[in-house]
Amino acid sequence: MKQKKDDRIEGFTLIEILVALTIIGVLLTFVAPVVLNRPDQARALKIQNDFVAIETALNLFRLDNGRFPNKNEGLGVLISSDNSSLGYLSSLPNDPWGASYEVDFKPSGGMQLKSSGPDNTFDPNGEGDDSFSKVFK
Repeated sequence: MKQKKDDRIEGFTLIEILVALTIIGVLLTFVAPVVLNRPDQARALKIQNDFVAIETALNLFRLDNGRFPNKNEGLGVLISSDNSSLGYLSSLPNDPWGASYEVDFKPSGGMQLKSSGPDNTFDPNGEGDDSFSKVFK
């Protein structure tokens, strides 16, 4: 007897494909939140690092001058105007959304750095998406 040759093409069944897609979907539910949250973590880390750099420059200014900059001088006094190496910062950093950091002079004599956040507007109540450094004297 002659055996009949099977001419079918081997492949995956619909059930096998659906099971594979379901497994991939379940894995993505665990991986996606971790991966998608990274840009927010990077922005928060940049703000913290910028606060530390500006605070260090302010403390160096205080060591050299015996005082912190006043409201009229602001943070611009930390940069050398003639591009020499005499400034405390090479340039004032911007927050991750491109806005300038501001300094808030407290009535107690302390200072606090702040970032306006993604909406680029400061909330007068200190709420919303604004970021603040610790108050230092």
